Amino acid sequence: MVEGWARHPGARHHGAHGEAVSRALKAPSAGFLDFSQNINPLGAPPAALGAAQRALAEDIGRYPDLSYACLRGALGAYLGVDPENVVPTNGGVEALFLAARAVDGGGTALVLEPTFSEYAAAAGAAGMGVIRRVCRRPETGFRIVPEALMDLDGVAAVFLCNPNNPTGEALGREQVLGIAARVREAGAALILDEAFVDFVPEASVASEVNGSLFVARSFTKFFAIPGLRLGCLVCSDAPRVQALQPSWPVNAVAAAAGVAAAGDADFAQRSVGEVARLREGLSAALASLPGLDIFPGAANFLLVRGPASVPERLARRGILVRGCEPFVGLGPGFFRVAVRGGGEKEALVDGIRRAL
Repeated sequence: MVEGWARHPGARHHGAHGEAVSRALKAPSAGFLDFSQNINPLGAPPAALGAAQRALAEDIGRYPDLSYACLRGALGAYLGVDPENVVPTNGGVEALFLAARAVDGGGTALVLEPTFSEYAAAAGAAGMGVIRRVCRRPETGFRIVPEALMDLDGVAAVFLCNPNNPTGEALGREQVLGIAARVREAGAALILDEAFVDFVPEASVASEVNGSLFVARSFTKFFAIPGLRLGCLVCSDAPRVQALQPSWPVNAVAAAAGVAAAGDADFAQRSVGEVARLREGLSAALASLPGLDIFPGAANFLLVRGPASVPERLARRGILVRGCEPFVGLGPGFFRVAVRGGGEKEALVDGIRRAL
């Protein structure tokens, strides 16, 4: 665990591992400076926190609205899509699992590696086989190679993350739509994960969903509410997808926070600008250290390559980063760091300097 990542059932691995590292190092988790979880450094919108507190006091004694009409309306307005195409979910991960189940035809799922580990898990849970194809490499800045989609025989679904986690590169809107068209021509569905597209909103294609394009969104990173678990799936046949869900997938507190957060346009605008500024500063500071390769990114994190011992040495100094050894196509030496505020950034840079 001290290498900087935690593994869960189904070969899934995540950065939220503070308690596990605490047990391994016999140190209190409250003392860790956590750069492994890439949450908006501005924190949650105050209006969302206020709405959550009111809901906790007033709404926990009754069931949430089964139709989530208010939440769907707020999320639809935020995303620029028809609320009828919005399926609220218990975080972005549930949206991915729902999309995989909604794909017709069984067959196999193509996962474009290195990328988020939940895609293979979602495909497996839906009864699909999994093909892992390494199509992003450091020597090309992790841009998807053209041959990634050349052979789609027997493929029912393709998983794509934009911006990609953990490499950070983002495709433009037209590039994504071109991939969606190629996948549709092959008779497959594209399951697009836009968990981090809030940081580069012009790249979103949520308004273009159709029978072969599903867009999963997460509101936990951008709105800094990971403990509340809120996301949605944007799709063209919401009733069919909702039939695959248990009733009341989103609790009243998360729903209230989501409505308030989605309506805070000023927070969204400030977040995009401030995260871009902090990301550039972090990149420049890390680039000043010897022995590190910094890969450009469009989200609220950066992928770094350096000595394989860095994540563990940092953990022993009380700083957690996301070790990327488990990602197919990466391996030892790669780690991901979240974008955080200035003082925290200095602590990270100093810690890495001492760990090199």
